[in-house]
Amino acid sequence: MAATPHRPFAALLIIAACASAPAHAEDCVAQVDASLARIKRAQDVQRTREAANELQLNRELCQGRLDLLDARFALSDDFEACRRKGVQFSDQVVRTLTDASEDLTGMKASWIRTCGLHMKD
Repeated sequence: MAATPHRPFAALLIIAACASAPAHAEDCVAQVDASLARIKRAQDVQRTREAANELQLNRELCQGRLDLLDARFALSDDFEACRRKGVQFSDQVVRTLTDASEDLTGMKASWIRTCGLHMKD
């Protein structure tokens, strides 16, 4: 008899979880879209800083490149986590982030070759 009062509560939890699933999907899409926009703005700032320094890299500029790379890795992780939960994204976002995630390892290796010496001190 003690199990009976818990059934309505369990049903309520299941209904709440199902109702929150679309909201979670919207949150996931909004989070990924916002991250894409932040990275684009940060890339523009980084390019401006590098141009102002006549494309001569230094520790600060290399750190900016590393921060962008870290943001791209985090975005890729968030995107994949959302997709594993069944969240659907626009074709453009899927193409952009799929291509980017395939390039991340090469980008990291390139950063090490280009900026490794600047970061030693």
